[in-house]
Amino acid sequence: MFDIKLAGENAIIIYFGDEASPELAEQIAFYTELLHDNLDDLIIDIVPSYTSVLITYDLNELSHQAFCNQVSQVLTKAIFVKQKHQSDIIEIPVFYDHEVGLDLKRILVEKDLSLSEFIELHSQQTYLVYAIGFSPAFAFLAEVDQRIQMPRLSTPRIQIPAGSVGIADKQTAVYPIDSSGGWNIVGRTPVDLSLNNYENLKRFMVGNQVQFKPIDRQEYLYLGGKL
Repeated sequence: MFDIKLAGENAIIIYFGDEASPELAEQIAFYTELLHDNLDDLIIDIVPSYTSVLITYDLNELSHQAFCNQVSQVLTKAIFVKQKHQSDIIEIPVFYDHEVGLDLKRILVEKDLSLSEFIELHSQQTYLVYAIGFSPAFAFLAEVDQRIQMPRLSTPRIQIPAGSVGIADKQTAVYPIDSSGGWNIVGRTPVDLSLNNYENLKRFMVGNQVQFKPIDRQEYLYLGGKL
């Protein structure tokens, strides 16, 4: 089921559900690719999110109603195929330590966990990309184990170092650049996710799978990590 709504002069938003879930994320990824493949000559931009897909289209090519009709036809005829391949998992190395995990010590106390227990809980999960944030490489990942879920900070930090790995409620993510934010920081990756590397424009897409790989301080520094 889907619901198409007007989102601007030459934009529509398609709702596929009311609440984010792993199943819905996979469906949105499938339908986003399907629409892109079938209507590429009409679409200017397509942005998937938690429960919807926003599409900007070329109004010079066809009217709003005509475009909605074409979108509806593509979606109505589609048969969702779930595709999950172990080889598609994106692996991100992370140094979990108080030296870079600004909130790690507090979380361990609040959750009554040892550092090794926390690392296992955070890194053993395979996370789905639910949405893309303020940067093409800021991927909202879910869901973290209930035992390490944490609310956002009441007062956001002015600056969080690039590569910082954070938790906010049920989600986890990596800050691709130095920025402000209210996520609980638990570690840092040496991987450059900024747009200095243009490959990061397409590193993450909704529906991708991501897993964190724990590394020690020596490997973190060897891979270019900064303290």
